Amino acid sequence: MARFPSIPGLFTTLACFVVLAAALAAGPACAAGLDDEYLAAAKNFAGLRNDPGSINRRDLWQALEGRFAELAKKAGKAAIGAKILYYQAWTNAELAARSHLAADSEAAVALYRRMAEAYPKSSWADDALLRRAAILADNLKRPAEARGDLEKLLRQHPKGDMAGRAKALLAGLGDAPATAAAPAKAEKAPPAKAEGPPAATAARPATLTRVGLEQGKAGAQVTLTLDRETAYRYQILDQKRSTGEPVKRLYIDLDNTRTGPNVPTEKLFDKGVVSRLRAGYFSPDTVRVVLEIDDVRQHEIRSETSPFRVILEVSGAPAAKSAQEFRGKAASPERAETGRPDKALKTAAGPPPRDGSAGLKPSPDAKKRAGSLIQQFGLGVETVMIDPGHGGKDPGAQGVAGLVEKDVNLRFAKIFGEMLREKGFKVIYTRTTDVFIPLETRTEMANTKSADLFVSIHCNAHGNAASSGLETYSLNLATTRDAVRVAARENASSQKNISDLQAILTDLMLSAKTAESKDLARLVQKRAVSGLRGAYKTRDRGPHEAPFFVLIGANMPAVLVELGYITNADEAGRLSSDAYMKSLAQGMADGIAAYKKRIERYANL
Repeated sequence: MARFPSIPGLFTTLACFVVLAAALAAGPACAAGLDDEYLAAAKNFAGLRNDPGSINRRDLWQALEGRFAELAKKAGKAAIGAKILYYQAWTNAELAARSHLAADSEAAVALYRRMAEAYPKSSWADDALLRRAAILADNLKRPAEARGDLEKLLRQHPKGDMAGRAKALLAGLGDAPATAAAPAKAEKAPPAKAEGPPAATAARPATLTRVGLEQGKAGAQVTLTLDRETAYRYQILDQKRSTGEPVKRLYIDLDNTRTGPNVPTEKLFDKGVVSRLRAGYFSPDTVRVVLEIDDVRQHEIRSETSPFRVILEVSGAPAAKSAQEFRGKAASPERAETGRPDKALKTAAGPPPRDGSAGLKPSPDAKKRAGSLIQQFGLGVETVMIDPGHGGKDPGAQGVAGLVEKDVNLRFAKIFGEMLREKGFKVIYTRTTDVFIPLETRTEMANTKSADLFVSIHCNAHGNAASSGLETYSLNLATTRDAVRVAARENASSQKNISDLQAILTDLMLSAKTAESKDLARLVQKRAVSGLRGAYKTRDRGPHEAPFFVLIGANMPAVLVELGYITNADEAGRLSSDAYMKSLAQGMADGIAAYKKRIERYANL
């Protein structure tokens, strides 16, 4: 079989200005408003693509992709939406050409498909099908799907300007182009029909209703069921557990998605290829599902409809270690990852229930006692781990006047750390420089270093530049739409510290950690706002609960603080001010101190 032409080889001759010229020639259709915004974004695309100094800046391409996504949402079913979606897909294709990540290619093919199906009569629909087929065959090595797109192109656009290329590419796949000839004049190409509800958007997100896993001796199938179609992407990374054991983590990101009430945060398995499965919010509109696999030999991912499902089939080596299978909504990592095996105590959880779960849900009586469990054991707070969110290749949100979230987070974290040291706390950091640290590693670091509290620092962002305010989150299921949006943005002596609580009674810990995190969030939020109100007018957005990915694995009370909206001009200015940073850090440090005083009040009698 002849090699399928690469995307760069196929489209090098299609210069960016050609498509721009077509857009500019749209005449009255591009008069003002949204059309002007589209033309400005398309011009930005051309400039970025032709600027040697910026062409490999992933953050700039991602920001541009987000801009096209917002415009697509505004366009709705208007004709201009076809061109906007095409450019959004093309932006992801440009990312894929530089990153060589399957995730970027998956995002591009999903958007090209969406554009071709939503606007089948657009003059750009056949271009979308051709580009999608090229990516499927050359980047993702799925020639059967590529062949289907090319045949569809020739059925629906037999006289289009892409028909000749489609026939050539079919020949490159080893297929006779005659098999995809245009239908006889008496026949009509079947109209594109939408199956199920409309595709997910930021305004109308999909819901991940179920995460299913079937395991055999040498393989597994994961099925993610959603209530509407959405774009997805995936990648596999070689990483290590905190114990140093090598592990492969397979990430599946679902765009414009929220988690349903029946989706567990974490499951652990002692048999089969997959040893661990986690789900949580990774960015404001993205749900991430992570599989841990000791050895990945082959994998295949696809989507199906009615209902929409993302299906992953993987083969590899079965997990060799023992692990508890299910830890419920506020799960902690297996003890093998805590780095503290000497302090692990066996629990009297009883035999596993018939459904295979470890049965670690606390009893009603345990839930009643959980809120005061820390006081009952006389535990204290000595060490606080501060986690400046994002870093390195992950810049976080892009703010007003060139402000970058990762830099703001790190700068604030160091100021906050000094305030805590002045109050007698020991302070440790997940990072003190501009480096990338995976979300899972951050809480593993807190567990391994025996932190008593974990505080993750972030800045908020929103498409509405008027959005503002300070808010603090603890780990739990999100209860409001705003909490869902924010969640996906962002998860005494050594013998008497909160970090030891995990090893005392696991069933009580499940409730205790959630309850104490909620109290910690309340106090940090209250004192931070109080400290600012004298000099700064700040919107108090209150404490909230949400399933943040970075908080899921922590063994200790953990909170995530959104310092303010980096996309709001006033708050971006404040976040650039040392005076504001110090006032905010002082208030948060007062909240940590108030929490310490509250839980130690009985032990000090």
